[in-house]
Amino acid sequence: MTEKKKIGALGLTIISTNTILGLKNIPFAATVGPSAIVFWVLAAFLFFIPISLIVAELATTYPEQGGVSAWVNRAFGQKASFLCSWFYWVANFTYYPSLLLGIIVNIAYAINQQQMIHNKILTTEISLTIFWVITLLTLRGTQMSEKLAAIGTPLGLIVPVILIFGFGFASILSGHHSATEFSVRTMTPNHLSLDTVMFLSTLMFAFAGMEMLGTIAGDVKNPQKTFPKAILISSVIIGGIYILGTIAFQFVINIKPDQTATALFLFADQMTKQFHLPFSLSQMLGICFAISTMGALSFLILNPSVMFYNSGKAILPPFLTKMNKTDMPANLILWQAAGVSIILVLSGFVPTISKALNMLVLMATLAFFIPYLFLICAYIKLRKTDQATVRPFKIKKNALAYVVAGIGLISVTGTILLTLIPAPDTTVSQYAPLIVGPIFFAALGFWFYRIGRKEKKEVLKKAS
Repeated sequence: MTEKKKIGALGLTIISTNTILGLKNIPFAATVGPSAIVFWVLAAFLFFIPISLIVAELATTYPEQGGVSAWVNRAFGQKASFLCSWFYWVANFTYYPSLLLGIIVNIAYAINQQQMIHNKILTTEISLTIFWVITLLTLRGTQMSEKLAAIGTPLGLIVPVILIFGFGFASILSGHHSATEFSVRTMTPNHLSLDTVMFLSTLMFAFAGMEMLGTIAGDVKNPQKTFPKAILISSVIIGGIYILGTIAFQFVINIKPDQTATALFLFADQMTKQFHLPFSLSQMLGICFAISTMGALSFLILNPSVMFYNSGKAILPPFLTKMNKTDMPANLILWQAAGVSIILVLSGFVPTISKALNMLVLMATLAFFIPYLFLICAYIKLRKTDQATVRPFKIKKNALAYVVAGIGLISVTGTILLTLIPAPDTTVSQYAPLIVGPIFFAALGFWFYRIGRKEKKEVLKKAS
């Protein structure tokens, strides 16, 4: 039998870049002006690099377990692992709707029917249809989504990056007047306020996803050298694309917060006019983004449910952990789809699609950051209590390791707390989901765990 080929620094860099990089974060960053450049750098140092180093150490130390919930289970036990996976699972309840609304915008521009974006009933119906069709395909274990994702990755990432950078910097080099003033004064954050700190927290979310590499740590070649090299290269590539993309974007157009959903297409329309293109650049981007996102959606639907299944199969009721003929946690996926559908319908009452997207991103940010608290605390405990285990990759000095973990912990905790503070113009209907949602899901998670443990104890009693 031939030995499985190990992943090198280049392969790990490509995987991490594809996992983390999201072009939709560029127009959001552009809303704050040239100072976004400083915020991108801060977000990388406060969140991305600390989390990457922590994941690299845990993943290479415990490669056979592979995953946040497994590391948390090793450090704090089954209950903490269950709750960590639970929050990771329900976080996608708000992430998927934001993704689907983005798909609707992409489709609208792809078919040159931009007016459909303003029809909330139609956008909700199309979003629900797309999500349920892809969910049902995922349950069947079809290979269609795999082929679509193989096409979608270059279409959704490489092609748009080339187009945005190419036309953006062509505009700069052509001597075209900049839509934004770039100077030391404008690039320096001139005051510290709640809004600017919350903006930084949202940019940190743009760097999330490195923890997913835990599942492939056992396949990494020479992890002691490969992980730090891949982290450094990934940081430069991802941070560079975010920063240079933001500069190119701001040079071409000024974006307001209520235009974030369509900002990339407004940029494309401006480039089409400026360079007198014989085709619509926004329509081309719409096609690329629509195919890419729908192709990736099947895997995004499946992964959280599989993670939750692995940590909850000894806790959850049997009907929730039932596997179908293709060995997929069918009922968990269907319950996830039901929750996403409810949130999609409720988000339809938000006045504009951009406001709905911004609200859903904030909700997803809060829920997604909670598992990072479990992750960082698990790292600190295992670093203290499991010193005998060989660590192929490690932060060599304990003091430096705790500083790195401390930076990550403060950043994540601050993000969670700041997300709960309403902005001055936030309405009750917009703010309530940010508070009620996490509290409701936390209570539901504890309830599921308690009921599950009670049922297991009763089964053991009857068996004895």
